[in-house]
Amino acid sequence: MIVLGLNHGEINSSAALYIDGEFVAAAPEERFNRQKRSKAFPQQAIQFCLDTAGIKLQDCDYIAQAWNPGAGWHKNQGLFSDIRTRREGYFYSLPEQLLGLNGSIRSPKDWVMMSFPEKMMPPVYYVQHHRTHAANAFFLSEFEEAAILTADFRGEFETASMSHGVGNQIKTLAVQKLPNSLGMFYAAFTELLGYQPDNDEWKVMAISAFDVDHQDYYKKIRSTIAFTDDGFFEMDQSIYKGAIVDQPNLYTSKLVEMLDQRVGMPGEEIDIWFKKVSRAMQQVAEEIAIHMLMKLHSLTKCDNVVLGGGFFMNCVLNGKILERTPFKRVYISHSPADVGNCFGAASFVAHCIHSETRKISFQTSYTGPGFSDAQIESVFRRRKISFERISAWETKLAEVLSKGDVVALFKGRMEFGERALGNRSILADPRHPGMKDKINAMIKFREAYRPFAPAVTAEEAHVYFETNDGYQCPYMEKVVQVRKAYRNSLPAITHVDGSARLQTVRKTDNPSFHKILSEFKRITSIPVLTNTSFNINGEPIVLSPDDALNTFFNSGLEHLFIGPYYVKK
Repeated sequence: MIVLGLNHGEINSSAALYIDGEFVAAAPEERFNRQKRSKAFPQQAIQFCLDTAGIKLQDCDYIAQAWNPGAGWHKNQGLFSDIRTRREGYFYSLPEQLLGLNGSIRSPKDWVMMSFPEKMMPPVYYVQHHRTHAANAFFLSEFEEAAILTADFRGEFETASMSHGVGNQIKTLAVQKLPNSLGMFYAAFTELLGYQPDNDEWKVMAISAFDVDHQDYYKKIRSTIAFTDDGFFEMDQSIYKGAIVDQPNLYTSKLVEMLDQRVGMPGEEIDIWFKKVSRAMQQVAEEIAIHMLMKLHSLTKCDNVVLGGGFFMNCVLNGKILERTPFKRVYISHSPADVGNCFGAASFVAHCIHSETRKISFQTSYTGPGFSDAQIESVFRRRKISFERISAWETKLAEVLSKGDVVALFKGRMEFGERALGNRSILADPRHPGMKDKINAMIKFREAYRPFAPAVTAEEAHVYFETNDGYQCPYMEKVVQVRKAYRNSLPAITHVDGSARLQTVRKTDNPSFHKILSEFKRITSIPVLTNTSFNINGEPIVLSPDDALNTFFNSGLEHLFIGPYYVKK
């Protein structure tokens, strides 16, 4: 079975190609068109997927889109929906009228399908947004059975869902709909603080780590939320107005009055007010999520939980779930936000609709383009770049890092998600107190309070971080505490509260990155590196050798490894 999964029309469009139980290729469109979080139709990403498999669009059995326009049919009335200014409107009015005749419009399915004349194009499935989040979370996990929680700003009308996955099927147990939304709640405070909602939430999450007395703000913010017996919650609609899409701001003046008559300004230096609001709101957001998780566990009685939707980019919460809920194992994919719904849509169509046999395995995030040595050398020659080919290049890279230099690394297939995981990374020695400022000055140009993440060999993660032996966090999806004995010696990756957004690296997952970490340990005695994405602030992560060279020469970086090829300014 071949399914092309798409996330189109939403932030960060993308494509993924599923063939017989595995994803052979996937990429966000932003990496090709170089427009960060692009909404453009993922034409180049689709072509990359097809070229990787050596097939044409007509060879696909199905196309899966991560959005269901049919979900809105129940809102329409025949008197209005049957009147279209163009005949193309029949695509909508005919289904609306026919579904109204047989009563199905009152209970819309999780998906609709549009077919085309034979050989013109494969059938297209339009899948409910939160079903694709659930499918991404469950079918990319290793679990045969799992409880599933999704939460984001909004889908068609849903903002969260509780489901139960078993084998190749997902059963939806409960959904939350607008106007109540955990993602919208977080976005409202992101906007209040002067940041861009649905984009800068991780900045607020970073500020929430500052240890300030926030209880006065916590009580006020908590009073705007009411938990319900079904495991969900209600938001005070006199405070939050994000569901009213034709009005500016996600909050009303009442929230401003509640929090000392202040609104943050873009670029403003953070002070005690920022820290109190962020910490209080993060605490309330965590309580909402835990409330939902507790209900989900009572419904499923399952030890495993998987999480999907943009809210679960909140790695601070993710790292607390096992200690605060009865669940014993948790999984978050490399791309739980909308960009990953190309995986979810394809998985849902293959498994939940067509009962395709499921292969239980961790799916890699290294699904993007890769480049041969010949392709890389041709770029060097075309651009007249001097380079050196090094046989033991991982060792050489570790040696450069051990001297306090910052290194850009480009190798293998590109990572899919929001985070660089060793194939399109900027690496540095975490032992230097000024390393964070050095990287910011060179290339990242971002807020000084935001921490950089550590990468560590998986077998030694428990030595340096407060985790158990065997702990896995391959996608930087959770925040954990740095062990107190190492906080002073690893200042570049230790946040103000002693935490770190961890990436564990297994030799089987990424042999060369694991070797770099091992070689760095041989030289320094510590198998930990600072790892941040290879891009300039405001640009997507680099995709090609040309992208890597452009970023290298347009920044203060002095060392670049494109696999075994070493370029130095």
